[in-house]
Amino acid sequence: SRKEAADFYVDHQSKPFYNELLQFITSGPVVAMEILGDDAVCKWKTLLGPANSAVARTDAPDSIRANFGHDGLRNAAHGPDSLASAAQELELFFPSSGGRGPVNSAKFTNCTCCIIKPHAVNEGLAGKIIKAIINEGFQISALQMFNMERANVEEFYEIYKGVIAEYVEMVTELCSGPCIAMEIIQPEPPKVFRDFCGPSDPEIARHLRPGTLRAVFGKNKVQNAVHCTDLPEDGLLEV
Repeated sequence: SRKEAADFYVDHQSKPFYNELLQFITSGPVVAMEILGDDAVCKWKTLLGPANSAVARTDAPDSIRANFGHDGLRNAAHGPDSLASAAQELELFFPSSGGRGPVNSAKFTNCTCCIIKPHAVNEGLAGKIIKAIINEGFQISALQMFNMERANVEEFYEIYKGVIAEYVEMVTELCSGPCIAMEIIQPEPPKVFRDFCGPSDPEIARHLRPGTLRAVFGKNKVQNAVHCTDLPEDGLLEV
């Protein structure tokens, strides 16, 4: 919202581009991330490159803004200048009080659910999976990382209980670390997202459907990279 944007960019209030900045940052969804590492603030600023993408292309050609930015405003990504700013900004998106940050971008129409499983997140495959989904023509309309509790996973996977032999291992995998849940919007003309995920067993997927997500990124029936909604009518429910 404009108020959240004003809180976020309070340090730029006196700048001539302030109103343009607010207008731009509220013009569509953003992806907010907490990044961890030694000297994270400084390293992220270096990786971003100079604020103006044109300058970045000259001075730091390998930086994010050089590669993905357009100008001083549409410069792909933001980074705080100090630890204090970082703490303040993280508090806006991920309140430590347990409250909610800005409203999420889920549309809840014409949608299905995809979850990148913890093993794939831990192996650093999330970016490649997301890129593959977008390249196939699907729209990711909402995305969030979660640590799921076992009781929630058991409820989520209830339809597989007593049906799939690997049910217990599937539950254990999904609550073994952070997973990334996404709302996927089918493109026009519609493609079926479940078909793009491929057979649940990656070995079978590699033989029958080699270009699918599970064929490319999955290891076995439990660590098969992604969960996708099986029945079309359950898409909204899972999202």
